[in-house]
Amino acid sequence: MGPFDLVRHPLVFTGITLPEFLRWYVFTVPSKILRSYMAYLRAFVEIFSFAFLAKTLFAPWRQITDSYNQKGFNLNQFMQSLTLNLVSRVIGFLFRSITLFLGFGFISALTILFAVYYMLWLSFPVVFWVGITYLLTAFA
Repeated sequence: MGPFDLVRHPLVFTGITLPEFLRWYVFTVPSKILRSYMAYLRAFVEIFSFAFLAKTLFAPWRQITDSYNQKGFNLNQFMQSLTLNLVSRVIGFLFRSITLFLGFGFISALTILFAVYYMLWLSFPVVFWVGITYLLTAFA
């Protein structure tokens, strides 16, 4: 390589050619971005355990229940058991539904942030060249 080769092809000096750079910029990094998004998505789905929360949505909170164990019918005991069981299920429903909504909110925010990051990565060369062109024409 002579001294003029560096002037003609500055990327040859670093060992990076333009096709290698384009392959890295257009294929390698975006696939890493998508893989990292999928890893975060899997982690969030596992942390919030949506399937378990949906299956146990109306289950009693902390399995706090009261059973009616008397022979015969006692209205006071029956209403006490019914009230405790209903309150426990309502509390369980509230906590699980709030957790489901928080989980969906986190996943929505994650998806939006990764989509913005992905679009910024892919659109950066266009924005860069438009900015350079604007700067060169603004001072001319």
